[in-house]
Amino acid sequence: MGHCRKAAAVFPLLFVLASAAEAAQPADAPTDTPPVEAASPEPADAPPPAKDGWQFATIGYAWFANAHGETDVIGPAAPVGLDLSFSDVLKAFKFAFMGAAEARHDRFVALGDLTFIHLDTKKGIDIREQDFLDAELDSRTAEVTLLGGYRVADSGPVIVDLLGGGRINFFKTTLQLDGPNRSADGSVKQTWFDPLVAARVGVPLGGKWSASLYGDLGGIVMGSDVTWQTVAGVDYQLKPKMSIGAGYRIYKVHFDEGDFLYDVAQKGPMITFRTDF
Repeated sequence: MGHCRKAAAVFPLLFVLASAAEAAQPADAPTDTPPVEAASPEPADAPPPAKDGWQFATIGYAWFANAHGETDVIGPAAPVGLDLSFSDVLKAFKFAFMGAAEARHDRFVALGDLTFIHLDTKKGIDIREQDFLDAELDSRTAEVTLLGGYRVADSGPVIVDLLGGGRINFFKTTLQLDGPNRSADGSVKQTWFDPLVAARVGVPLGGKWSASLYGDLGGIVMGSDVTWQTVAGVDYQLKPKMSIGAGYRIYKVHFDEGDFLYDVAQKGPMITFRTDF
């Protein structure tokens, strides 16, 4: 698996990441939950959908995250620390796309999430070798997450979904280190797969408000050493088929093998916009 050297590429997730958009579903709509990593199930007081039909939804989202940890792309050189605030990420931003979708039939649920991010930064990189004074990181990453599962609780005030699937990671990253007497650079282009298990819960708060909680765990048996995330949010129904949401997301990836190290946690608020049809 090309998991080694996925390192610095995860900066993009700062925006995206949004591997999982958290948007509540209208309390009076027969549709259901938002997508993947940030997905949040439909309000628990919503009427169950027709058992002989499909329901679909699209979700747009933005994640205002920072990133902290360490990574090594160059091999023999010591790992560099990462301490990127959201403002650092914003300055490094080149391009991003984030989107998610959901389909449901009776108790079967399918979720999908796609993100692409391009960042180029010289800030937030902690150089640990005295030979180097400057660093620059260029990172392009795409992530495709697909989950399928079953709604195990569908009739009470609480909605519960159990899900399984995986995430395909595409990374292209370059790190350049420069000093007065020495320079070093490394470039990685890798693709790997992380199997995932996930769960999400939705609870009505009254009126047009609802709350949601999502979590997933992956890697371990292949791909990343471990990857996990959790998203908690509150959603408000604007119209029968439109809702907005706000929440907080934490995303962690740890990989360490040979000359490659990636151990980074990203966290921050996020907003979502959901449309059912």
